[in-house]
Amino acid sequence: MEPVAAAVARALARLPGGRWVVACSGGPDSTALVDALAADGTRALTVVAVDHGLRPAAAAEAASVVAAARARGLDAVAVRVVVDGKSMAAARRARYDALVAEARRAGAVAIAVGHTATDQAETLLDRLVRGAGTRGLGAMAPMRRISSLDGDLWLVRPLLAVPRADVEAYVAARGLSVVRDPTNDDRAYRRSRLRHEVLPLLRRERPDLDRALAATCDRLRADADALEALAADASARLTAADGSLDAVALATLPEALFARVVAAASGVVLGAVHIAALARLCATPNGTRSLDLPAGLVAERRYGRLAFAPRRKKRASAVTPEVAVSQPGIYLLDEMRVEVTEALFDSLREGTAPLVLRHVRAGDRARLGKVQDLLVNAKVPRPERARLPVLARGARVLWIAGVGM
Repeated sequence: MEPVAAAVARALARLPGGRWVVACSGGPDSTALVDALAADGTRALTVVAVDHGLRPAAAAEAASVVAAARARGLDAVAVRVVVDGKSMAAARRARYDALVAEARRAGAVAIAVGHTATDQAETLLDRLVRGAGTRGLGAMAPMRRISSLDGDLWLVRPLLAVPRADVEAYVAARGLSVVRDPTNDDRAYRRSRLRHEVLPLLRRERPDLDRALAATCDRLRADADALEALAADASARLTAADGSLDAVALATLPEALFARVVAAASGVVLGAVHIAALARLCATPNGTRSLDLPAGLVAERRYGRLAFAPRRKKRASAVTPEVAVSQPGIYLLDEMRVEVTEALFDSLREGTAPLVLRHVRAGDRARLGKVQDLLVNAKVPRPERARLPVLARGARVLWIAGVGM
């Protein structure tokens, strides 16, 4: 069977039944996809032409796509979208939003797009240049579920294993009328430079490059799936009820699993420098250490546990508040309610300096030694030490909340 038709038949077999929305720009790839799906005749189709409004000719091209589809008896619609900016990424987001909306309107089970093995090769190289990881280098999946309010909706790329040369041959053999988007040749875009300058050089070394790179992407996606499953298992084992992780066990994980577990736990995008810093943080379980992360997040390793929390706002003033204590009672310190019992007050009566309630300060000393040393020995996490209420006369600390003296 001819490559395009065979690829479409395989895709149809994987997702039986229901209406498909087919994205069509009028270019060779999407036009061949519409033609092959219509020729198969086993699915109800809705052809959607998205006009991004970025080129003067785009509206007429979308109208031509709709007219051609309707001439074949297919449901078809042109949709104009507003692109936030002029980047390819912004146009892609607007296009997929429109396609999902049309799929819901039509009650479709799938959205089919015309990406080819050549597109996959370009995507792989583009992400390689950007420094993507295993998941990113897996590039586009031939089929993936899209979150939908109305049940399962699939994004399907039937031609993802078919090189563009085979698609062009199909278009010529079928006598299909197509349009050519001039932005595909614009060297201002990195992807266009890869398409016209880099890939031709690589194909001189390996003529079947497009198929080979598409197969590489398949293997990388399979590897990423396996690693993410192992990371999910590790995360379940190492996470406590309070959301903190066993830092000691975490440090023994292979790097690939460690990176995935901490990325999932933090909920933010972490670069290689952040992953390496977190690994160092977990390597020594003694004491308490913290690490600033992106998006206002802090990683805190409190002895053997690692937790992620929003970064605390610094005090507006460097002067710590203090409250005079003249009798037993309940006192308010930085919105903290501290009870000074009669027995505690009586035990601290001796001394001429006033008794005050305040937080720990640098240089504080107690009867048993430096206050900071006492807090470390009591395994009080570093972020909590400065907030502990104390009763003191000058720099002599007489009582520390929650710490035996």
